[in-house]
Amino acid sequence: MSVSSRAPGTGQSAAGSGPVAPGVSDRDPAGLMLARLSVAPALVASAFLLVSFPLLVIGWFRPVPVIVLSVIAAALITPLGLRVLPGLRPGAAVADPRLWAQPGDPAGGRGARRTPWWPVAGVLVIAAGFFAFQAAFHSQFLVISRDPGTYMQFAAWIAGHGKVPISASAAAFGGAKGISFGGFAMYQSGSAITPQFMAGLPMALAAGFWLGGVNAALLLAPLLGALAVLVFGGLAARLLGARWAPLAALVIAVSEPVMFTSRSTYSEPLALIVFLGGLSLVIDSLRAEPGPSAATAGRRGALGGPRARVARWDSARVLGLLAGLALGISLLVRIDSPAEALPVIPYLGLMLLRRQRQAVPVIIGMAIGWAWGWYDAIFMSYPYVFYSAPRGNRGSSVPMIGLIAATLIATVAGGLWLRRRMRAAGTLPQVGERWYLPRWLPAFLVILPFVVLAAFGARSHFQHDYVREHYAQLSLHWVYWYLGGPAIALAGAGTAALSYGCLRGRWPAWALPLMTFSFGIVLFLYRPGITADQPWASRRLLPVVLPGLILLAVWTVAGAAGLIRRGEVPGAARVTMAAAWLTGSRRGLAAAGVASACAALILVPAGLGARGTALKRTYANQVAAIYGLCRQIPGDASVLIIDGPMADRWSEVVRGMCGVPVARFPDNKDVYEHRQAPVALVASAIASIERAGRRPVLLAATSKELAPFASEGTITRAMNVKTAEDGKYILSKPYGISRQKTMTAWMWQPVR
Repeated sequence: MSVSSRAPGTGQSAAGSGPVAPGVSDRDPAGLMLARLSVAPALVASAFLLVSFPLLVIGWFRPVPVIVLSVIAAALITPLGLRVLPGLRPGAAVADPRLWAQPGDPAGGRGARRTPWWPVAGVLVIAAGFFAFQAAFHSQFLVISRDPGTYMQFAAWIAGHGKVPISASAAAFGGAKGISFGGFAMYQSGSAITPQFMAGLPMALAAGFWLGGVNAALLLAPLLGALAVLVFGGLAARLLGARWAPLAALVIAVSEPVMFTSRSTYSEPLALIVFLGGLSLVIDSLRAEPGPSAATAGRRGALGGPRARVARWDSARVLGLLAGLALGISLLVRIDSPAEALPVIPYLGLMLLRRQRQAVPVIIGMAIGWAWGWYDAIFMSYPYVFYSAPRGNRGSSVPMIGLIAATLIATVAGGLWLRRRMRAAGTLPQVGERWYLPRWLPAFLVILPFVVLAAFGARSHFQHDYVREHYAQLSLHWVYWYLGGPAIALAGAGTAALSYGCLRGRWPAWALPLMTFSFGIVLFLYRPGITADQPWASRRLLPVVLPGLILLAVWTVAGAAGLIRRGEVPGAARVTMAAAWLTGSRRGLAAAGVASACAALILVPAGLGARGTALKRTYANQVAAIYGLCRQIPGDASVLIIDGPMADRWSEVVRGMCGVPVARFPDNKDVYEHRQAPVALVASAIASIERAGRRPVLLAATSKELAPFASEGTITRAMNVKTAEDGKYILSKPYGISRQKTMTAWMWQPVR
């Protein structure tokens, strides 16, 4: 696939309006604004993660150093990146702007006109409306039953203590026998507790705790989701043309997976920001690179002279460094991100062979981001990354590491082979040359997307060994439930056309996104790697599958509309009666009609996929419930949770948000009878706590569990709050949420 334009540059704009000046993007203020606004969240997020994680490692994750250093880093990185962006128009730094024009561009691929303001306004309105809508229905997911509760408790601890692992405060229990301190997503090692998951999102949520307490941290979820919609709109503008960006942004905004993950504190919205922002920056770095004529021209003139050429080379390097940093540091947000970014490795290998100046900066940026992420994975989140299921993620992490190593080896070996062929041919590897690619490959890639979709569509008819934790044979059904059949079909057609075009040297902006999206989609369809209940499993469609399919589908619509507008319809269509409608002044109307119909086929199913949950709120009232419980627990208490299932979910909630030591008894058959710890063991622990000079407090889900201790203390109902949870649909998309449930807690305190 092409990684840069290969046609010789002319130094002229595609429209033939004369020399292209270095500041051409300044004449397209709307395009430049959309380009800048859509990568700013990724630059700010990268700066924050870059400086915050080392502070967490050394135990200085405190408001003053984190905020001060983050502001300084953002003030350096963000303006630096925004200042050198080339904008959305193929401008001065592109050797042949025609190669960068998209099928949906109003100039029909023969040039680029100024970006109108309405696409900018449209994307911003969609992002702002998404935030308002999601904020109105955002959840208060704080109790640890799934990822959002874990992320919030991880954040609550580091917001108050500035370091991990979590201290169990074992001394507060006076050496009580038989107790432990872990729970769901909390791994105990000695007297320390390691929280599950990577540290990226918890650090961002901790900043929300500092700025406005738990409610501000919860509202970060819809804010990150809205910023993800904005970043996606910017990537769509780069790949589809600015006029198609609002449609793409609207489709992803109304889709159930994006709404679901941005109402609770999931990691996917933040991953979308840095990952898709990184792809946008890669595209910008290629557009900021002068083509062959620009690199060799020695006179002042069309390209602005040697100083302007040096500035553009520097722009390509700066953007490449920032792109690599965003792509690499996404590992600090999601452990799966290296697998999704795997195509970047061979892509960078080809860039090195072509001696593109931004290749090394991208590698350096990715190395920095991956160093942060792998340090977290190996030294701070080891149980989560390397423990076996069901407690850990070893089944995915180890194969991913092996796949990365194999890709690196294959890239190096392939690069050495190509280098020898280059020397023999005496030229750089050019797309379409016989020594570089087999002649049959373009035709094969045209057929391949449809074969892949057909194979995965038929998979459920041949693979019948359903396992609830996987249901991998239904992966394409999941995509259909949330996006619809027309979008899948259009995306398949777009993949075929883009694969052929990229191999022929057209649309270089699409090379890396197409590789990334195609690989991520196939990897998901083969192995979703998540418990199958919906809408929980829909989060696996982010950050690659759903965005990729939407972009590919809308690209197909844009291309079809462009062909009709230019009168370049296939010959078979011209002999039909509809040909009269596609001639003369009616071409634009026909193109608009086709585009509107296809857009509806994409947008309506995506919106209908969320109709069962879009107007319903889950996990409400948990803030009031938790802080109401905290107010009833004395400050000098040592809390024992004697109910096994309750201890799994509430141990870290009470420890982190109430600020008191918490212990429980190991939840196994040797200790528990049904769900309650033995009375003698609890009585012994109470005595140990009192000898340590602290006040014992028992928590349980029912008053019956505390009844054996009624004669020695008082029993009160400490919590009785109704809430609702996400639904759990296995063989269909979600049509609603679960019925309201009651969170109940009973508390025992000794009489003094």
